[in-house]
Amino acid sequence: MQGRYTMTFPDYTIGVEAYEKIREVCPRYGKTVVVIGGRKGIEAAQEKMTKAVEGVGLEFTGFLLAGRESSYENVEKICNDQAVIDADMIFAVGGGKAIDTAKQAAHTQHKPFFTFPTVAGSCAAADSIATIYNEDGTFREYAYSNEPPVHVFLCTRMLAQAPVEFLLRGISDTMAKYYEAQIASRGKTLGHRDGMGIALSRMCLDPLYAYGEQAVADNKAQKATAAFEEVVLSIVMTSGMVSNFAAPEYNGHIAHTLFTELTNISAGENGCEKHSGLAAYGILLLLLCDGQQEEFSRFYEFCRKIGLPTSRRDICASEEDIRRVFKATEAKQDVGIMPYKITQDMLHEAADKLEQMAN
Repeated sequence: MQGRYTMTFPDYTIGVEAYEKIREVCPRYGKTVVVIGGRKGIEAAQEKMTKAVEGVGLEFTGFLLAGRESSYENVEKICNDQAVIDADMIFAVGGGKAIDTAKQAAHTQHKPFFTFPTVAGSCAAADSIATIYNEDGTFREYAYSNEPPVHVFLCTRMLAQAPVEFLLRGISDTMAKYYEAQIASRGKTLGHRDGMGIALSRMCLDPLYAYGEQAVADNKAQKATAAFEEVVLSIVMTSGMVSNFAAPEYNGHIAHTLFTELTNISAGENGCEKHSGLAAYGILLLLLCDGQQEEFSRFYEFCRKIGLPTSRRDICASEEDIRRVFKATEAKQDVGIMPYKITQDMLHEAADKLEQMAN
């Protein structure tokens, strides 16, 4: 018999005036709020937040910058700030790293937290896991928790004004969750929690194929359309729920490991991070390694249409970089969860096929 576990779900509000819901949701959790986020995120959201709490008895103890990296060093610094100590709740504002910094601070301080993503680049605003980096920007580890945000406020007007590179990052990361999950769970008998996560992962794929191209065009035009909203919900809420339900190894293996290793190389730090679609390259390799030729062709054409990387040149990686990345990927994969081991040779063969298509 398994031990007891509890599942908690984040509520959410989406729309061009999502912040107006603050006055209905947040006062029940206390009277004082500290806002933690990135500089741009706070600048974009502060006026809306301040207006939203007028007359409802909520007071801000401070607006704190999260720092460049979601590192334990930044979390500790923030937790020691008097504005955090005095706050009943935490508002996490900005992109993934800023939100994860505030999230980890909330977990450390055992305070309820609410998220206000200003970009649709990941599921950080809805999941309970915080991605922790070293101070130099390299990946360190995942900080696990069963406490997701109480409520997610998705202001589509603000999200549509963010650079499209963030949406491309979110699309590729979200679609990777489906492809990784369906391969890793193949042939397994799943319990309820993992089974729910795997089933939900289908919604990390279908809406993005259906609305992704239009959503990218709308984002470029800074329009908060129905198509854009559907893609935002898949990236933030659906992907976040998959992370909260399914065990990490089901929705974070080869494509995500490749992504992590690519961002750790010097090329990723200097140039590829700007492309913001590195997970797409990992998906293409994964599908080729798995022999899913038809699905590979479908995803490859989708990448070409919306501007996701399909070659080594697109990800700014040298041959030496690729060798190093593939070696690390082979070593770090969870061979216990995969139906077979993906080797360096398999990855190199898949990468050569991609290069031939690019030429």
